[in-house]
Amino acid sequence: MARPRVFEKMAEAVADIPDGITLIVPGFGGTGMPWNLLTALYHQGAKGMTVVANGVGGSSADGRAKGVGDLVEEGRVKKVISSFTAATHPSRLSIPEQMVKDGRLEAELVPQGTLAERIRAGGTGVPAFYTPAGVDTLLSEGKEHREFNGKTYVLERAIFADYAFIRAWKADTAGNLVFRHAGRNYNPIASMAARHVIVEVEEPIVPAGTLSPDEIHTPGIYIERIVPIQPHGMLRIERAQPAAAAPAHAAAAPTEGKRRLTREEMAATIGRRLESGWLVNLGIGIPTLASNHVKAEDDVTFTSENGVIGYSRLAEAGEGDHDIVNAGGQQVTLVPGASFVHHADSFSLVRSGRLDVTVLGAYEAARDGSFANWRLSNAPFDQLGGIGGAMDLVASAKQIWLAMEHTTREGGPRLLERCTLPVTAARGVTLIVTDIAVIAVRDGRFILEEHAPGYTAEEIASLTGAPLEASPALRQVAV
Repeated sequence: MARPRVFEKMAEAVADIPDGITLIVPGFGGTGMPWNLLTALYHQGAKGMTVVANGVGGSSADGRAKGVGDLVEEGRVKKVISSFTAATHPSRLSIPEQMVKDGRLEAELVPQGTLAERIRAGGTGVPAFYTPAGVDTLLSEGKEHREFNGKTYVLERAIFADYAFIRAWKADTAGNLVFRHAGRNYNPIASMAARHVIVEVEEPIVPAGTLSPDEIHTPGIYIERIVPIQPHGMLRIERAQPAAAAPAHAAAAPTEGKRRLTREEMAATIGRRLESGWLVNLGIGIPTLASNHVKAEDDVTFTSENGVIGYSRLAEAGEGDHDIVNAGGQQVTLVPGASFVHHADSFSLVRSGRLDVTVLGAYEAARDGSFANWRLSNAPFDQLGGIGGAMDLVASAKQIWLAMEHTTREGGPRLLERCTLPVTAARGVTLIVTDIAVIAVRDGRFILEEHAPGYTAEEIASLTGAPLEASPALRQVAV
């Protein structure tokens, strides 16, 4: 069996990488990111690259480390193919956004599950495939559409790169790789989807035959070069972890007077509505907090896009694990029976219709069940934004719930007759939890089911940009 070459230094492993390559970079919120190889490439000087990565990102928290964002900002990347290509806030124009606007960078935004499947398809020799993600949105414009069994799908093409940088937990001299927990993410599929695969390894590289064949995630036949991370290298790039919320069973202090719900109270409201036996995905922001408000005996299984299946509340200080994170990159705890899969398999679970509900943040929602959560701009110069896995999730989940503020900072409504921003999904929303109300969406109607302390149905209706009906069972949110 052919053996990959083992290098002692990262710089040696990337020294001959030419300009103009296409490079796949795994990693999810920093977990499983090949920081050392990226840093070596940054200092090596290759330019004119096309980079395929989950996000463009900015500079790392560790000044020694260089990531995709550093390569982009240095003008070394001509194109990015990513799920997060820019900041979504219009008043905070990022450097990559400005570069796109100026014509110095090309950006292709891809739904996260589609990106993973394009990489997997490239590694398996499948040139293209149809997916429901992104149908009826800006991202499907100009692409071939086809109907199967009464549902519309869009054609996406495979990605096969010149190089892939991989981050493995363990490796042997045959190039066999083992990944740790959510550090798996894109790494196994990226290992298959490039002509030249270079791996940085956390643990000391062991002789061939040391690892059990049953524990190997990626066989060495795909691997060209491996490099151990030396003691002075970057094993982890630390990120601050939010404090865990009070347990779901903790008693809330009595509340008097009129006020808006806190983020935790919104999350608790979501948690109370999740049903036993459900498989649930929680999006970035307020939704991720909902796992703090579901007890183990509630029998709700949370799954994250990065491949963690069966997690629970946020980890407290000193309790977490860098390689066990939710969709927001926050460290979480596991429940008995938890498991890990790679990114493409995680979205296969979603795409196959097994997800009972996905809970996402949103900028706007309309009474026809459409919503917008990936761009705050209709600017014609780009397709930049932060779609993540939302379009994949909403295309196949049985229910879509939203957690959002009821009004803008200026007091204008976010719940509307129709969305004014580019939509994430043209239909499908069934429940909206805002900071003043819980609203069901049924048959093109907004129905008020719960209200925040002190708010009346009439007042909430006045802050809503579409007709709002009050449920006969209208009640105050439990706080």
